[in-house]
Amino acid sequence: MGFKNYILVCGGTGCESSRSDQIYHALIDEAAAQGVADQVQVIKTGCFGFCEQGPIVKILPEDSFYV
Repeated sequence: MGFKNYILVCGGTGCESSRSDQIYHALIDEAAAQGVADQVQVIKTGCFGFCEQGPIVKILPEDSFYV
């Protein structure tokens, strides 16, 4: 059926140094715990270009942007 939502977590150097990898894994775990892992795909991306505000998380299709 496909995913309904996507969570993009920055995997750039600046965000990684601010523990974005922990956020990435926590979001995967929480999606599974909530029973929505088949509807939500968590993706580690490259740099969003806002390193000084990282770690960055973007939610699609809502286009929400979290720093």
